[in-house]
Amino acid sequence: MFGLPEISVSAYGFITPGAAHPRAAIDTIATLGVRGITLDAARSGLRPRELGRSARRDLASLLRRLELEFTGLDLWVPPEHFTTPSSAQRAIDAVGQAMEMAGELAPLVGGRSQPVVSVLLPPELGEDARTTLGAMAQQHGATLADHALLQDTQTQTPGIGVGIDPVFYLTDGSSPAKAITRAGTNLASARLSDTTAMGRCVMGANGSKLDLTAYAGALIVSGQPWVPLDVRDIPEPTVAVAKSIEAWQD
Repeated sequence: MFGLPEISVSAYGFITPGAAHPRAAIDTIATLGVRGITLDAARSGLRPRELGRSARRDLASLLRRLELEFTGLDLWVPPEHFTTPSSAQRAIDAVGQAMEMAGELAPLVGGRSQPVVSVLLPPELGEDARTTLGAMAQQHGATLADHALLQDTQTQTPGIGVGIDPVFYLTDGSSPAKAITRAGTNLASARLSDTTAMGRCVMGANGSKLDLTAYAGALIVSGQPWVPLDVRDIPEPTVAVAKSIEAWQD
């Protein structure tokens, strides 16, 4: 019987006074009552190209000491970088490096750690580029979670799964819960986020749009072990985490 996925916290956009350094952010998240963390692969000090094997082992050791399981990497490369000739190869290389790092960290941290790299690919990305990205994911034992809006005509590329950010669907006027159902076994990562007409907000805030009951139900059926909480653009992220945990478990 599948249960409610456990909240992990995405370090992307998690900025508090005194926690600007990536290590400080990790330490802070470890105090918030969660057991998983999704790291920001674009953050200085955690970029895959900056961390050799020894540094990655040290990072895995840190997560184990803090009793945080590794629930993936966020790499929000601007989608247009994948299709602009001057930046396309750099973007693909950055994703490849992130998948290599995710594939190394997950077994080092252990437990229910997941080698998932979350990205946002442009709909016009060519099939050759998608195939290349998928092949790199498979090579490193990782999965690329594409958080672009799921299209009915979308074809499946081995190594690339579906990523769901509720805010993207709510802003589009569609249901994130139904998107999870449509993704089926191709679901790679589903985040926890909410929005009002003014932008991203704390879960359950006045005027928020996410049907939390429907979303939780779809996630239970999906069998996902983790749901990364996205607190980007939200003031006081530590408060947002506490309120989101309360709403999720209510």
